[in-house]
Amino acid sequence: MHSSGWDTALSRTAFGSYGRMFPDLPACPHRGIHDIIELGALGGRMDDTDNSVGDNTRIPAGFSALGQFITHDVSFDASPMPLGSVVPDTITNRASPRFDLDNVYGGGVGGHTMLYPLPDRLRFALGDGGHDMPRMPDSTVISPDPRDDNNLPLSQLHLAFMRFHNAVIDALLDKTITTATGGALDDPPEDANTTLLDNPSLGRLVEKDNYLNHAFAQAQRLVTWHYQWMIVNEYLPLICDPVVLTHVLETGPTLFPRPDAPPFIPVEFTGGAFRYAHAVLRNEYRLNDHTVLPMFVDTPEGGPRVDLRGGTVAPEHAIDWSYFFHTRDDREPQYERLITTRFPTALLDLPVRGVPGLRAGALSQEMSSLAVRDLCRSEMQGIPSGQDVATALGYEPLTDTELGTTGPVYLLWYVLREAELHAGGQHLGPVGSRIVAETILGLLDADPWSYRSTRRHWTPTIAARGNKFGMADIVTIADTGTVHQANPR
Repeated sequence: MHSSGWDTALSRTAFGSYGRMFPDLPACPHRGIHDIIELGALGGRMDDTDNSVGDNTRIPAGFSALGQFITHDVSFDASPMPLGSVVPDTITNRASPRFDLDNVYGGGVGGHTMLYPLPDRLRFALGDGGHDMPRMPDSTVISPDPRDDNNLPLSQLHLAFMRFHNAVIDALLDKTITTATGGALDDPPEDANTTLLDNPSLGRLVEKDNYLNHAFAQAQRLVTWHYQWMIVNEYLPLICDPVVLTHVLETGPTLFPRPDAPPFIPVEFTGGAFRYAHAVLRNEYRLNDHTVLPMFVDTPEGGPRVDLRGGTVAPEHAIDWSYFFHTRDDREPQYERLITTRFPTALLDLPVRGVPGLRAGALSQEMSSLAVRDLCRSEMQGIPSGQDVATALGYEPLTDTELGTTGPVYLLWYVLREAELHAGGQHLGPVGSRIVAETILGLLDADPWSYRSTRRHWTPTIAARGNKFGMADIVTIADTGTVHQANPR
């Protein structure tokens, strides 16, 4: 049985911790539970009670699922909601701090044998019919990261990356595309179908195993580099201020990671700026021509699907990606909401089954609000105030009048309000953009296996529908199984 691919063996041992991007800044002074409830509880200031926040027609709705997927790729804090203050660098990150798709590939064939079926273990196993992730008989997902089964759009996106890999390996074996570096996959060894039942020599088995290793590694690198390139060239330009992003791309990250320390996940990113993504979710989504489902409905377990929580996906609930990305010229997708300080009401009244690991009676009304939980975690992790971060970055901080608050305020609130004031909610403002761009580009540049470290000016070798390779191409290839070589640039 051949081993894992080109970098998973390394990435799975690269666990680290969380830490501070601004270690010299003090924590935001505790505002206390009353302020948190006033802001984030159901009916509070962060509740979009009348669903009046408009659509952001720059960003298709699928990118909010991608944001959650990206978070799971680089970050896995398995600790429960803390009961008191916690030092970030004592929190173990159970994912590799790299954009290596370890939430999809896991430990490779050697670490997740159930994901890669015989006879050659080159492709991912899919659920029955190919419209769902593989599952155990009790419907438990078979995945290196079960968090990707938290909600239906996320699990369908995870599945799309699995199917994208399968299409890429088929095209490599057929030699209709090249490797990421432009070469053709070697011919298979003679008697490539040899099995142990044929009583082959050890040399023939090793030769076959080496060929399978190489083929898997080349497919994994193609998938991972196209994913990384898409993040840098499509996703970041959608969510970041263009001036800030251009500066970070041209000068390189200057805040993170520090040269004297290995890469870590900044809490200012996971607990602050990147949590903006909660505000852009919708209360309901159209999945396909026939189905619209709300995000959460508080119903008992079992019975037919009535909302977007995770679990088994029936054929009639499989996502038509043209409603989430620009995959068709004749259809506008759904869009994210504008970035504002208001969350969709569905996120402020989570049913217990909407919070993984909790049981009936475990949530108070206040703690059933994702906004309350976000702000509590910010206090517990000692994240600095938005005003202090802005000053440290050289920006004039927003005033109390602009923020609608008094005194130092949570970084998350600051980032959301900044996006409203500076960009009309269409993308992050300068503080949010700087934290997000520095973290994502810093992690990519610190990874010796990323395309930016290996071949900085590399461009996609798989053909795109339009002028630039992006998520629409990944999900289209996943659906059709058809991959074409890009024209040389």
